[in-house]
Amino acid sequence: MNTAAIIRSPQLSAVKEQFENWRSNRISNREPIPQPLWQSAADLCRAHGITHVSRTLRLSYAELKKRVSPAEPAATAPEFMELDIGCFAGQWHLECDRADGARLRLSGSVQMPHIENMLGAFLS
Repeated sequence: MNTAAIIRSPQLSAVKEQFENWRSNRISNREPIPQPLWQSAADLCRAHGITHVSRTLRLSYAELKKRVSPAEPAATAPEFMELDIGCFAGQWHLECDRADGARLRLSGSVQMPHIENMLGAFLS
């Protein structure tokens, strides 16, 4: 992607100008960035990427990333999950994946433990 073309983007340059104006007119260096400016920066990230926007606008990458809404909503946790415990004779193996990518793996060779509380905590 051509960096020069991105810098000349009217939206990015307009938001950069708004940040520069706010920085030059603020009362204190510790004054928090107004929410509308954060929102403008977050909106630009869809087209230009978080790294480029944070560098161009001189913002914290981590703070900007927190404010960028995900492109699609995360899948919700299942409300009901049925386990057929009768099939676990001897060796057993259980895997559970969360919508955020976290994975829980359990296995054993004796009686399966009571996992309701463990799964409930993992999935919530």
